[in-house]
Amino acid sequence: MLFLRGTISLYLIASMVLAHNLSAQDASSTVEEDAAFQSWLQGVRTEALNKGISEATLNSVLPTIHPIKRVISQDRNQPEVKQTYVAYLQSRVSQWRREKGAAMMVEHEPALSAAAAKYGVQNRFIAAIWGIETNYGTVPLTYSVFDAVATLAYDTRRGPRFRRELFASLEILDKGYAHPDNMKGSWAGAMGQPQFMPEAYLAYAVDMDGDGLRDIWDNKADVFGSIAHYLSSFGWKNNETWGRKVRLPKNGEHTLVGKQEDGLEPDKYCKSYKSLGVWKDLKEWQDLGLRRWDGSNLPDVQIPAALVFADEGDDEGYLVYRNFCSIMRYNPSFKYALSVGLLSDTIK
Repeated sequence: MLFLRGTISLYLIASMVLAHNLSAQDASSTVEEDAAFQSWLQGVRTEALNKGISEATLNSVLPTIHPIKRVISQDRNQPEVKQTYVAYLQSRVSQWRREKGAAMMVEHEPALSAAAAKYGVQNRFIAAIWGIETNYGTVPLTYSVFDAVATLAYDTRRGPRFRRELFASLEILDKGYAHPDNMKGSWAGAMGQPQFMPEAYLAYAVDMDGDGLRDIWDNKADVFGSIAHYLSSFGWKNNETWGRKVRLPKNGEHTLVGKQEDGLEPDKYCKSYKSLGVWKDLKEWQDLGLRRWDGSNLPDVQIPAALVFADEGDDEGYLVYRNFCSIMRYNPSFKYALSVGLLSDTIK
């Protein structure tokens, strides 16, 4: 027993020493990481001053910025990548969103119609993006935009892109476009009810009601106008829809795959999305065995369309038109764009 007690004591001592050493290493690592981040922020300060951001703005913001580890975790585990089509679409196009969206279309019809008329984007698509992004303006936004974009700018995966977003967020505050309390957003730094990134806010947010502000946080007219302006800026066609769900012929998810260069030349806003594959006229897709989801023939009209395949083995797909590419500019994910299109179909 004496030997056993001595062994345990030695083990405990060794464990305590190891834990102390690891804690010291962690503390040292944290100090070094903090120093590196602060050094990086000094570089941001210098570049921001050269871009015309005032020293007063930088003094008020930069000392408050801290990296957020959870932001990196969110960036590495986005549902557009991790979830299946069926899981993603069921959660986004939920019964609540469909019912709430239909009610919101009625409640805000004048403001939606004003934005639709000015920018040539159907009401239902404006409302659908609003619904997908923030549950029609009800989702609380808790992250500091500055913390979020600085964290992603400091990270190596998409650093240059989010460095631009950091400068844009500083410009928004510096020019008085938003109150500091408004600079709350998603984990990625997306702001307000339409979830505009800072660069998108500077380029596409609009003062729809003419009160001198581009208020995408509390002003529904500005929210709707900004969403519509964004879509119209990327070639939205008001006389077309987004696409439709279709049934594939047997083994179609393998036989119907094609490259963009093998079909019709896509719209200029669709060319960059090569993963959409080959574009064909609806009649050609009909001849290849595709049918509407109810089994009937496809529309007898000439519209170039690409085929998005759903989950492997389900024989489901979506024929998408050029407006689908405009939605992809909002979020470059097939699943996201499909959720907007499908929700818009249910609330119109």
